[in-house]
Amino acid sequence: MKFAACLCLCGLLLQAAEPPKLIFEQAARALAAGDYAAAEKGFQQVLRAQPRHVGALGNLGIVYSRTNRADLAIASYQRALRISPNDKDILLNLGLVYLRQEAHKKAVPIFERVVALDPHQQQARQLLAFCRIYTGQLAPAIRELESLRAANPPDEHLLFLLGFAYLKDRQPEKAKAVFEQMFVLAGPARTQFLLGRASYEATLFDKAEESFLDVRRLDPNFPGLHLEFGKLYISQRRTEDALRELKLAVGEDPNGEDANYYLGSLLDDENRGAEAIPYLERAKALRPDSWAVYFHLGKSQIQTGKAPEAVVSLQRAVDLNPDETSTYFQLARGLQLCGRKAEAAVAFRRARELAR
Repeated sequence: MKFAACLCLCGLLLQAAEPPKLIFEQAARALAAGDYAAAEKGFQQVLRAQPRHVGALGNLGIVYSRTNRADLAIASYQRALRISPNDKDILLNLGLVYLRQEAHKKAVPIFERVVALDPHQQQARQLLAFCRIYTGQLAPAIRELESLRAANPPDEHLLFLLGFAYLKDRQPEKAKAVFEQMFVLAGPARTQFLLGRASYEATLFDKAEESFLDVRRLDPNFPGLHLEFGKLYISQRRTEDALRELKLAVGEDPNGEDANYYLGSLLDDENRGAEAIPYLERAKALRPDSWAVYFHLGKSQIQTGKAPEAVVSLQRAVDLNPDETSTYFQLARGLQLCGRKAEAAVAFRRARELAR
């Protein structure tokens, strides 16, 4: 799911010298216009003059987030929060970066903080419920979503999350009632599509397939259906079916991040590295802050005898996700193939530590 970062410009203009103030205003206009190179240069220039300028730090974080440099965005937001710990916009944006990385456990306390500061911040409440679903905190997530449903007009996204939470909590009758309400808003094909996605996320794979087949019957050209079938068939270990659907998904949208990633990673897992690499390279260009893309790319590069390139890819995967055992193991393999035995021993040792 994707959420837009919010600009934190209000009340943050420089109070000191005129030139830095003008630079900040120019950088803010560049950010609003999507000229991220100019915005980055301007905010960095402001920070050289005033290192504690919260507005420049917050907006620089937005630049990094929008240009897929999650690690730099996180560092910029955290630096801003050390100066202004109760800035709701910066907290929200930091949580969104973690959410994009699927680091739900890290996002939960961030969104909790926003809600504590502003209990009426509906986006933060919904995001908090979403993260709680994925961290197994189903009861508080359901309470929050039911509270939001009672206080607001029907909303497709909110109903999807609530139905998903009930499915994950193994309360199918309550989930059914929620999706029946969605039916009025979204119509039959989209409701079945969302029900299929919710069932898939709740690991109810047979139910998900039922829903997706209903969508295909109602609208054979429904956007995104091939991708969802592909993901489902991966989970059901139906490799050839998954490959067929994912190739159709890439044909439907050659620049689809998920379609390229899932197809490339499946080919990699099937030891078809030469076929996987083009899809994973495209996924890397589309999603350069995803550790999983670099992980599968590195594995495929090892398979195809490109050990030096694999080491670069796997080191980037480690940088983005330093707690994943399998990444260190593959990095050690690549280092060994490059003759870098001492570094390989360090990576193997780290893999064993994480495994324990």
